[in-house]
Amino acid sequence: MSEELAVPKLLADKTNIAILLLLRTQPLHCRKLSAILEKRESQIARRLSQLEQAGILESEWIHKGRNIKVYSLKTDHIRLQITDKGIEVTHKPEKKEQFLPLESIFQFDIPVPEQFIDREYHLQVLSHSFFVVLTGIAGIGKTSLASFYAQQLKNEGKRIFWHTFSELDSVLFVVKKLAIFLSKYGHPQLLDYLKADSTDIRVVGALLKDHMNTVNFAFFFDDYQLAGNESMNDLFNQLKKISKGRICVISRYRPPFVSAFDNIAEVRLEEMGPHAVRELLQSKGMQLHGRTLERVSQKIGGHPLALELLCQAAAESDPASIMKNIPSSKIESYLWDEIYSKLSPREQQLLVSISVFRNPVDIRAVKSMCSFPRVRTIINQLVRKNLLKKADGKYVHHSVTRLFCLSLAKDRKELHQKAAQFHLKTEIPKDLMEALHHFIEAGAYQEGAEVLLDYSEMLINEGYGSPLLSFCQRVDFLPRYQGQVKKVEGEIYCLKGEYDEAIRCFKVALKKSSGPNASLYRKLGEVYERKREYRTAQELFEQGLAVVEEDTVEEGEILVRLASVYAALSELEQALSCCERALDRFTESEYKKGIAHVYEQMGEIYRFSNTDRALELLYSSLEISQNIGDVQKVAAIYATVGNVLYERGQINEAATYYEKGLHISEQIGDMAGIARCCNNIGVKYALEWKWPHAVECYHRTLSICQKIKDSKGIAFSYSNLGRAYARLGLWEKAFDCFFASLHLREELGDKREMTFLYNEIGTTLEKTGDFKGALQWIEKSLRIRESIGYTLGVAYCYTNMGRLYTKLGEYQKAMDYFERAQKIHEKEKGTWMIAGIKAYAAQTYVDQKNFEKAVELIEEAIPPLQEAGDIELLTQVHQVAAEAYHGLQNRGQALTHGQQSLQYARTMSSSKYEGRARRVLGMLFCDAGAYERAAEELRLSMRLLKRHKYELARTYFQFAELYKNMGLPKKRYQVLARKASAIFQDLGVKHEIDFFRQYTE
Repeated sequence: MSEELAVPKLLADKTNIAILLLLRTQPLHCRKLSAILEKRESQIARRLSQLEQAGILESEWIHKGRNIKVYSLKTDHIRLQITDKGIEVTHKPEKKEQFLPLESIFQFDIPVPEQFIDREYHLQVLSHSFFVVLTGIAGIGKTSLASFYAQQLKNEGKRIFWHTFSELDSVLFVVKKLAIFLSKYGHPQLLDYLKADSTDIRVVGALLKDHMNTVNFAFFFDDYQLAGNESMNDLFNQLKKISKGRICVISRYRPPFVSAFDNIAEVRLEEMGPHAVRELLQSKGMQLHGRTLERVSQKIGGHPLALELLCQAAAESDPASIMKNIPSSKIESYLWDEIYSKLSPREQQLLVSISVFRNPVDIRAVKSMCSFPRVRTIINQLVRKNLLKKADGKYVHHSVTRLFCLSLAKDRKELHQKAAQFHLKTEIPKDLMEALHHFIEAGAYQEGAEVLLDYSEMLINEGYGSPLLSFCQRVDFLPRYQGQVKKVEGEIYCLKGEYDEAIRCFKVALKKSSGPNASLYRKLGEVYERKREYRTAQELFEQGLAVVEEDTVEEGEILVRLASVYAALSELEQALSCCERALDRFTESEYKKGIAHVYEQMGEIYRFSNTDRALELLYSSLEISQNIGDVQKVAAIYATVGNVLYERGQINEAATYYEKGLHISEQIGDMAGIARCCNNIGVKYALEWKWPHAVECYHRTLSICQKIKDSKGIAFSYSNLGRAYARLGLWEKAFDCFFASLHLREELGDKREMTFLYNEIGTTLEKTGDFKGALQWIEKSLRIRESIGYTLGVAYCYTNMGRLYTKLGEYQKAMDYFERAQKIHEKEKGTWMIAGIKAYAAQTYVDQKNFEKAVELIEEAIPPLQEAGDIELLTQVHQVAAEAYHGLQNRGQALTHGQQSLQYARTMSSSKYEGRARRVLGMLFCDAGAYERAAEELRLSMRLLKRHKYELARTYFQFAELYKNMGLPKKRYQVLARKASAIFQDLGVKHEIDFFRQYTE
């Protein structure tokens, strides 16, 4: 049969279409597909083979404890066209679009509103509020009120979104549902963003605020008390700023994101009054008066659920006799017994059977629990009797009545076993977690342990680490599984940053293993590596290598980790040797995950000496890791790529990678990853000169690192806080942080990071005006960087020394250092850094009165600095440009650059840079004869530069020049000149002192 006819025939088969839809979400193997589709494995295998032969699918072997053949879509576009020559089939094998998982097929239906009584005031509050939080105890009528209000809005033409939370809903799950809804009504941007594999929660929040902030939409979120995670609260913290669209959050308790300062209406539902109680009972056909009604109020009160149960119990009995027999406590239980006794046996059995489910389930789940016929009919009867609720096409007990039914179950373990088997069929993470819950409740610990071990990696990657840990602790007493379960516990503790607990678990696992276990030695080594105890980690990795035998994959994994330790100890030759040996092992076994790990580690090694090679290796690692779904590695690589791009001056690209890494780390609960990404985002804020935001990020990083006892992370945090405080002019705080970090770096023996601190201390001393002290620290940094081969670091030192020698008037030395730095950056393609060097060199030429050369360098520097968005360097380069054009007597260009410099400086909110810009403007106005305007700018400059001695002295000089031009008495400008000269004398700036003699003598 020709391909043109074979493909249409394959696509006409419903099972084949189901296979394609499943593979659209993620690569799967044959056994998984057969379990999900409830087909024999042989049937699925034959279909997969046919689809692969037709060029629609592709397969690859991966190693996950054993070799597994995994299938994925080779094409995302199949086109059938009937022509005069027959059927033409085309399909595009280009890069596939990233699709959302099957869970994105959502329902947005409003729950059917129940009768509306006695809530007019609350309804009025809802209608006058853009963001409202509706709270009250279970069964008080929150959902009834909200659904009635939602239906009202829908009747007015509003688009209604409704979501009822469950205990396992993640932020991403809710965001996907919102994205589908918004796309349906003409706002596809969020869905497009998610399809591009981008999930930065801040970007998501911004898009949601933009699209939800419209009068045409109303959003309802029910049972928010089940969404008890910080990420969800962070999302709603952003959404509560909406001022046009309507949002209603329904919860038993006040949500954590609500504060007293918010413009949020809070509505607390209480019990109904006697008049409303009578109205409700009458609407249900119960005519109560006098003493009987009074007894209802006394014993039941105005709780709508209890009243509803009373109506059900009284349907076939005398209300007065029921009221007489109601006990003074456990009223709901008594009334439920009255109702339950009136139901048919099958209605009773169905209610009890599905009471084991914690969340709404569809008809398939109900049928799996009930073997009798006409299940759908019985469900509809119970819905009509208000004993079951229907929401989004699924059925659920009321939270109170479910517990009553569950208490009546005589075969509870058997019911949990059935529920577990039902949830296990889909192999969707959320259902797997429910399956684990039911296995453990059924006492089927062995089956639960097997499911846990089979799917632990996937569940951890999907962000279920913390609840999975509680399941582990319920089954780790089983002797047969204890070692393996403890290993999973150790992996989760490691992600959470609880390294001592992780070590304890891995040691138990090692003790329980039948013999020496190389992978457990590796796991232990990885924990000690995270704790920065590199020699201990090295010993454990070497122990693993000694017992690895013929497992080439495990041997490669250990060699990669050993390479990481050698790199941390600056033993780069040994590190690269380990990487090469590991690559040989992984290539031999065709283990793609391992190959990706090697490329990542080699990228880390080359990061400080050859950034082109580093990026080439990291991108290769990233591509492989994404293809095989190794999300932990993807997050780590995003951060590393961001660092390399940042060091090359590609700031915006670096920020994108940092934010991607942060989202994944938050999703899977990797505390060390979260800390790393928070730190990197703080760096991004620093580049944008948003220092308060940067400080906030650094403090968050510090807090996490202290919690997980990450000495290296703590040192990083202190270092970055020092940089931030230095930029804010808080010198003492800056030095405290630098030396706190330096103490930790010295303990860790981390030479490369010590050189960063030496450099930072030097540049901070420069800001205080201590140029000679600054030189000593930067030279100390340079010596070590040269000895360890940190090429880019050497270039940074050369640049800083060039700037310092310019200020000290040693111009030839300055130019020599700038040239050395530029050669290194040209080799590393650091366009941004080269532009910065040209800007600094231009200042050197201006100080030497070589204005033509200064302008030449400035014109070359400005475009790449604009592209990089470096506000600080742009401020400086425009200031130097103004001085250079002033020297060339081009007042127009000088003024344009001077004003541009001031504009950037004010964006930075920096007193130093604004003071410098105003000094330059004062000089230009003075030269133009606008003396009053010049004096105004120079006075502002002096006030702004009080803490910056060198710059203040130069402003004093400029003021002296102004007074001289104005023809004022010599004594007036000599006072200012002497002040400037005294400052330069203290700073040791000899060439400036010599220049000022013409004013002071």
